[in-house]
Formats: sequence, C-alpha cells, structure tokens
Amino acid sequence: MSLRLRVVAAVVLLLLTGSVVGVALAGWQARQVLREELVAAVAGGRLTAIGAFQSLPRSDDPARDLARLVASFDGGRHLEARLVADDGTAVATSQPIPVRPAPSWFAALFDPDLASARLTVPAPGYRALVLMPVAANDVAALWSEFLDLVAVLGGSIALGAALVWLTVGRALRPLAEFSAAFVRIGSGDYAAKVREAGAPELARLGRGVNDMAARLGAMQARTHRLEAHIATLQDEERADLARDLHDEIGPHLFAVNVDAAMARRLVDEGETGHALGRLRAIEEGVGHMQRLVRDILSRLRPTQLVELGLAAAVGELVAFWAARHPDIEFRVDVPDDDDLGIGAEARETLYRIVQEALNNAVRHGRPAHVTVGIARDPDGEVVARVADDGAGGAAPEGAGFGLMGMRERVAAARGRLDIARGARGWTVTARLPAAAQPFEPADELEEAGAA
Repeated sequence: MSLRLRVVAAVVLLLLTGSVVGVALAGWQARQVLREELVAAVAGGRLTAIGAFQSLPRSDDPARDLARLVASFDGGRHLEARLVADDGTAVATSQPIPVRPAPSWFAALFDPDLASARLTVPAPGYRALVLMPVAANDVAALWSEFLDLVAVLGGSIALGAALVWLTVGRALRPLAEFSAAFVRIGSGDYAAKVREAGAPELARLGRGVNDMAARLGAMQARTHRLEAHIATLQDEERADLARDLHDEIGPHLFAVNVDAAMARRLVDEGETGHALGRLRAIEEGVGHMQRLVRDILSRLRPTQLVELGLAAAVGELVAFWAARHPDIEFRVDVPDDDDLGIGAEARETLYRIVQEALNNAVRHGRPAHVTVGIARDPDGEVVARVADDGAGGAAPEGAGFGLMGMRERVAAARGRLDIARGARGWTVTARLPAAAQPFEPADELEEAGAA
C-alpha cells in the first residue's frame, strides 16, 4: 500500500472510529432520556386516572366516564391506556399517534424495558385500567435522526478523505522528482536538480539534494583534473627519468664499456699497471652510476622514510634541492618519529606535503630562504610548515594541481591545510591528528567541498 493510501486510510479510520463512538454515546443518552420521559408519562397518566376515579362514584354513568378517560389518552406520544373488564377483555383502548416504526433491531436498542401501570377501577364490571408506556414514536424519531446523522457523517468522512487524498498527493508529489534525481545521481549524472518547492520540510530536502549533487559534481570535476594532472606528472617523471638515464648514466656506461675493453687489451699485452688504472676508472664510474640510481629511486620512493624515519627522509629531500640550488638557504627542524608519535600513514602524508611545498617554492617562487619545520603542538596535533620568501603575488603558475593534491591528502588524513600568502613568499601549514582516526566519507566530502 502506498504512503498516500496509508495516510488516507488512517484518517478515514480515525474519523470513522470517532463517529461510531460519538453515535454510540448519543444513542446511550437518547435511551436514558427516552426512559425518563416514559417514566414521567406513566406517572402523569396515573395521576390523571386517579383524579378521574375520585369523581367516578358520583357519576350517573360510570361506563361513559371511563370511556371518556380512556379516550383522553388518544393521540398520546408516550402512553397507551386500556380498560379491562371483569372477564379480562379490553373494552376500550386509546389510540397513540400512528408512526412508521423503526427496524426491529434498532427498536430493540432503545427498548426501555418498563412495566405497565395497573390501576384498580372503582366501578362494578371493570377489573383495571392499564397504562402501557409506548416508545415507538420516539424510536421512530430517533431512527430518522440516526439516518440523517449517518448521511452527514458519511458525507463528511468521504469529503475529508478526498481532501486528505488531494493534500497528501500534492505534498508528496516532489518525492517522485527526488526518486528520479537520486537514480540519475546514482548513475553519475550530478547535473540532476529538483524543485525546492512544496512543504518546508520537502523544500529543505530539495535544497539538500541539490547541494549534494553540486558537491558530488565538484568532486568529480576535481577528480578528473587530478587524474589529468597525475597523468601529466607521470609523463614528466618518465621524461625526467629518460633524460637522467640518457644524460647521466648513458655516458658513464659508454665510458665503462670503453675502459673495460681497454683494460682487457692491456691485460692481453701484459700492461697490468695501465690495466689497473682502467679498472679503477671503471670502479669510479660504477660508483657514480650507483649514486645516480639511488637518487632516482629516492625520487620514486623515499626509502629513508621507511628505513630511517621522517627526519632523515625530509633531510634527504632538502639535500636534493640544496644540491641543485646552492643559492637557496634551507633551514630544517624535524624531530625524530618517536618524539612526534605518529604512524606510517601520517609520516607518508607529511612527507608528501613537504615534498610538494618544497617543489612549489623552489620551482615557482625563486626564494632566497626556505624553512621546513615539523613539530607537535600542545593540542596534540602534528604541524608541518614550509615557508619561503620568494614571489608572494598570485598563486604560482602550475602549482594549482599540486595545491589541490595537498588538500586532498590532508582531508583524507582528517587534518587541515592552510596556505597563506605573505608580503613575500608563501607559508604552507598542514595539521594532522597524531592518533589514527576512522575515515568518514561524509566528512571528506565536506572538507573537499569547502576546499
């Protein structure tokens, strides 16, 4: 059963129950009133008969006066009088108002169950005057009122059900749009929108759906940009590796090959002294190539981060840039991992933040001084800060994706990232919780949307 039908059924059931209870109470009160009226009618008839009986001994025609007494009850609503002779036959009976009787089941509900009043007639030849309460007239009137009441209540319930049906249908109409929008959003169409109309609750729900779709669309766009940036970085890294292999290792391999061939020829000629010189040159060339390979590997994966800790890895990273930019003064303050009290994932995040911040500062800012610091603050957070005094104008060209990547890393680690511009240079500050916390996609969505 649909929600609309359930609401209408509940309202109809409530109205029907109230109507039944109300009619039952009204019927009970009507029965009590009817009983009181019949009791009063019998009492009044008794007084009338007693008054007539007092003058009956002085009557010259008792039969005539008794007939008149019975006839005085003709057209009565609540009472029927019957004169009974000594032989038990009814010699005179009054005629109540004729009515169209109510159904027997309805009449049985209002039967007052009152006994007839039997008065002894002070005249010869007559046994008694019987006064019988009559409820048929009032029951017939109640039946007519009951039919009218049922018609009114039935019409009211039908009208109420129709109004509830229309009102609920109009109020729930936006839910169909919400359902269609959720299907589209679930299939990846984040451009889906719903009308922010209707009841206040549904309007707020509509705004929530539209905000959710907008945030998901923004995250999807950022994801696509990051994927494109990652692909670009991969291509650049491959080009750098190919250039390093070609420019650095390639010539040394050629030189080693030449020295090896020369050493073999000198050994064959018995020139062992000269051959040893060639072997020492080969050894120096291989050592140089090993250092180049370690340098390349450290760029691909910071092994110091795993083997020696965050401080050594950051030191190696700074040494890499210092060797290539001797005009820049680097200041580094990174304590041991034990002093920081962080896990492997936090170390990896901090290292990547420092790596990207140094990359942006050196490549785009042209600074004279760069400061790298990692410490634990009194609030229990681990703070990484990279500051430079380079170009402090607009955001460095080409650094947008790097900044976006830093924001995504910090948001995933349940931390906060602040990038501030000073009079000269930029300051990148990342704050991470020292203890690992459970990851919640909803919070990540909120952080990413705010970024």
